[in-house]
Amino acid sequence: MSFPRWRTLAGVTLAALGVTAASAQAADPPKPVDMVQNLRVTISPAKSGTSRAPKAASIGVTIQSPTSEPATTETVSVSFGKGVEFNNRAFPTCSLQTINANRSLSKCPRGSIVGKGTARAIGFLNGTRVPETLRVTAVNSPGNTLQLYVAGTNPLPIAAPITGRLVKASGKYGYKLNVRLPQDLQEVIPGTAWAPLVYFHVDVKATTTVRRGGKSTKVPYVQTVKCPSGGWPFEAAFTFDQAAPFIDGPLNAVSPNQKCS
Repeated sequence: MSFPRWRTLAGVTLAALGVTAASAQAADPPKPVDMVQNLRVTISPAKSGTSRAPKAASIGVTIQSPTSEPATTETVSVSFGKGVEFNNRAFPTCSLQTINANRSLSKCPRGSIVGKGTARAIGFLNGTRVPETLRVTAVNSPGNTLQLYVAGTNPLPIAAPITGRLVKASGKYGYKLNVRLPQDLQEVIPGTAWAPLVYFHVDVKATTTVRRGGKSTKVPYVQTVKCPSGGWPFEAAFTFDQAAPFIDGPLNAVSPNQKCS
């Protein structure tokens, strides 16, 4: 990655936090914890469209860990109930290569930004907790991918994309977004400093205009086409970095079904 990486700023970071290089030694062996992840997904409006008349919708995804000693998330896969669809292929795209080359979203085409949100990480530097608030920007990207671009300034300058891939799901789910967190956002300084995301929220709501049958038509990024009995279900599956200070095995989190009609 061509971004200014957390680990390349290690000297600046340690100095700013008053941690000497001599004290930045290998962490203790990983400690098993009883990890908790809360998931909440909302769809608005709750009244669904149909296959013949899809309804534009906004979707909000919130993941939060109330655990005092959080494990460091490595992957997360969020599943969306049948009846919720994504029109990502109709939207302009901004590639990962473009974002990395410009170290920003400044060259992303108009219309490729489809959502915004916030996140929070808790860094651990030799037992010192270092919180950081991040801005999240959701960017439509080629190949059914979504870049979740996180940026922050204090205590560290951060600007990095997290790539998610939209794929078809099965059973009661229609789609899932598979995300792998870059190692640079998990491990700030190799073997010494880690920064698990303990809160992540993004709202996705965007429309674009396409030509169909010689006419201009507005297309939403998210749409609903049916309301399943019991509402729309959502679930997230997590795995954690087993080299981090706090570890746990894979776990699932289930959001309350979103009522719909």
